[in-house]
Amino acid sequence: MASADPAVEHEGFSFQFGDFTATGQLDYPAGARNAPVVVLIPGSSPEDLNADVGPSHIFLDISNDLTRRGYAVMRYNKRYVRGPGDVDYESYGTKLDLNGMRDDAERVLRAAEQDSHVDPRRVFLYGWSEGSTVAAALATTHRELAGTIFQAPVTVPWRVVFGYQTEFVELPYLQRYAVNGKLRPDELRRAYSGDGGLVARSALIYACVNAAGGDFTANPDYDLDHDGMLDIDLELRPGAEAFLDHWLAGNSIYAAGRALPTVTEQARELSGPVLVLQGTEDANVPPAGATALDAALTLAGNRDHTLRVFPGLGHSLGLAPDVVRDNFEPIDPSALDAIGQWLDAHVR
Repeated sequence: MASADPAVEHEGFSFQFGDFTATGQLDYPAGARNAPVVVLIPGSSPEDLNADVGPSHIFLDISNDLTRRGYAVMRYNKRYVRGPGDVDYESYGTKLDLNGMRDDAERVLRAAEQDSHVDPRRVFLYGWSEGSTVAAALATTHRELAGTIFQAPVTVPWRVVFGYQTEFVELPYLQRYAVNGKLRPDELRRAYSGDGGLVARSALIYACVNAAGGDFTANPDYDLDHDGMLDIDLELRPGAEAFLDHWLAGNSIYAAGRALPTVTEQARELSGPVLVLQGTEDANVPPAGATALDAALTLAGNRDHTLRVFPGLGHSLGLAPDVVRDNFEPIDPSALDAIGQWLDAHVR
């Protein structure tokens, strides 16, 4: 839902993303001309322009905060996304890859730069998670940009990202419910309704026959000895690893040739100002990768890069007790302040 703040105005946009007409919105302070603008590039999954994920709508919150600070903000629905919960999932899963997302984001960037409410000399990109690779790809070719912000950036290969989720989030969560290292339907049922975050509980999607439908029978693809239980170390772990290898070798959006280089791989070409935002309890990407990216920027000779690490925050920069319970809570005010302060320092 768009902000009802009378001090903020909204301009609607249509974008031709391949065979799909997407929509977007520029939010700006009422009456603004030549305002600095931040273009928000969404993360993984079919995200709408609010970035509604779990209990948060991080892009709406960022926009509301930045417009109060005098910034314009451009947001958009990803290709094949018509709005919250309204998605052409088949087309999204089969027709779109990260190269296409880069092309889509470039169209949005061009529209923002040409808008009469915006100062084309003060345009910033903001890439979240998967979108960090898209933002980096644009920043390396658009030298006119005033700066780039990466939230929870993808700094390691996708196989490592998903391996991190499996080994440090999903399996440790299931281990909490296992009896003697094994999961029966009763344990899987309890895990499904437990206090794990979005990534942790996603393990039930592949561990059960149909957890969402109430069938907690152990997935027979992983139940190698057909005893109705899943041994975490001997069945579930190797099964999950094999699945990832097979998935990434196929037509996955993250497969070779369909993905973009990591932000770390693109660091040598990131010559403009950079802000990196990372929560220590991030369930989606290895938090240590942000420090490695900061070091890569130094090595590349970038003279204006800032790393902000937030203890106790997760992938959405919302509160998270630990990586297992990172549930994409609403973005914390401390993170919003860090974004605003960095932007203020780079628009003068």
